[in-house]
Amino acid sequence: MQGYTGQSYEQWATHPGVLAFIHAGHILGEGWGSWVDWGIVVSLVISAAILALIVCARIFYPRRVIHGRALFLNAVALVILPVMLLPFATFTTFEYAKQINFCGSCHLAMEPYVHDLVNPKGKSLAALHYQVHFTPTQPGTACYSCHATYGVHGTMIAKMQGLSDAYRYTTGLYTTPIKLRKPFSNTLCLKCHIESSIFRSQRIHMDKDGNVSPLMLNSTISCEMCHPSGHMIGASE
Repeated sequence: MQGYTGQSYEQWATHPGVLAFIHAGHILGEGWGSWVDWGIVVSLVISAAILALIVCARIFYPRRVIHGRALFLNAVALVILPVMLLPFATFTTFEYAKQINFCGSCHLAMEPYVHDLVNPKGKSLAALHYQVHFTPTQPGTACYSCHATYGVHGTMIAKMQGLSDAYRYTTGLYTTPIKLRKPFSNTLCLKCHIESSIFRSQRIHMDKDGNVSPLMLNSTISCEMCHPSGHMIGASE
């Protein structure tokens, strides 16, 4: 994945309306044409086709809803296309919501954090990880990679929290600067670093038997006690 700069983030943020909606699911720094891009476009096309068929059925067959061609149009619009759309759009939406620029679409609340992340001279943990293109799940998902645990369970928790955040942002029920709901768990760091030889070479990380210290596993010793903060908003400007 190519590095993504603050300037290119600003270019994305200026896209209006539906164009911004499509760009919000696009992988940062990648050329157009990923399956997420196509998934968004195809989902919109199917949705438009459903609406068009419903309108056609109402205009041309207003009194024959369950007869002849009207029945066929209604069956396609209300059964066949929605059955196609539901799993396809749901999976696309899950992947769409993992993208960095989707997280940054709540401009007032999240823009400072995205700018800190993509700052090529940033010293925060987020910036340092981004500078080495560390996205273990897939390109453009740095926020998701560090803020969600692995597996379906972790994804579902992240999505539920994201819905809550979107509601608070839309209704204005938030204050800036935003804060984590609870301290950042070492579990989110250890899911990637626990098998690292560099991590295991540090005595503070290990117990006397050569296993990862329980104090690290239960976050009694926090990673941020020794390492830079996850985000340095004031320092990254």
